[in-house]
Amino acid sequence: MVKQVTVLMSTYNGDLYLKQQIESILGQQGVHVQLLVRDDGSTDQTLSILDKYQSDAQLHYYTGPNLQTARSFMQLIFDSPESDYYAFSDQDDVWSESKLNRAISFLEENTPDHMIPMLYAGNFKMTDRNLNPISGGQHFTTQTFANAIIYSCCTGCTMVMNKKLRDILRTHPIPNHLLMHDDWIHKVCLAVGGKVIFDSKPMMFYRQHGNNVDGGIHTINDKIRKVWKEKHQHSRIMSSQLNDLLKLYGEQMPKKNRELLQHALEFGKGSLVQRMRLAFDPTYEIRENRNLNHEFRISLLMNYW
Repeated sequence: MVKQVTVLMSTYNGDLYLKQQIESILGQQGVHVQLLVRDDGSTDQTLSILDKYQSDAQLHYYTGPNLQTARSFMQLIFDSPESDYYAFSDQDDVWSESKLNRAISFLEENTPDHMIPMLYAGNFKMTDRNLNPISGGQHFTTQTFANAIIYSCCTGCTMVMNKKLRDILRTHPIPNHLLMHDDWIHKVCLAVGGKVIFDSKPMMFYRQHGNNVDGGIHTINDKIRKVWKEKHQHSRIMSSQLNDLLKLYGEQMPKKNRELLQHALEFGKGSLVQRMRLAFDPTYEIRENRNLNHEFRISLLMNYW
């Protein structure tokens, strides 16, 4: 039976590349796609483009106040219709025609009974604005909750989740401290005992054009600058988000996950010795890409995390 996938897209002044992305979504093979778009206050020609596709019954869109990217995508989850699966889309990429079908195949091979929350994350080809390949790109996704406490390495525009995870996300409000929607969804899935699957085959072009909300290239210098900037803007934003996770989903977490989170939160606000013990605790260390531990360690050293 052909599966129905609802693709959730948040737009904001995206008229330059929007048509190409919509066409790549509507051209998905082997699945039935419905595209739901929330416009986050565009002032360019984005709404005119969406009007045309909506009049042709190829998508449905609605407008709302400017919530910014993370909260706009989270709102889409609450406004989404019933479907077999849910995917997230940026407004400026291009998908392979088998992207969604491949993701569903991965998910169904791992959860034939659909009883546990499941999240698929894929790889991508990094390109410039003209879709010419450039260096960089994600080559794995953190797949344990201990790792997710440190860094949720999971690119939103590649993600597909089953209905079980979507329903769990709708049981609680959007957290007060929200970094990005993909970061939160990844953490929730693993926290409550769900499973994250990574597909190493690139199934989309991830366009970099200077106006991306969050591009795919992150060097250690980028991480230091990010921590320094955010230290002065949001005191302890990481631990604040994790406290929200514990408050909202603590009762749904397996005991082991709850203890991992409580330990990190306790030591993260403790003495310098406790913070350094946490920073180099092998239980939490991400071994697939050790550079991802740097931001965490810098944050602890600066007493910001």
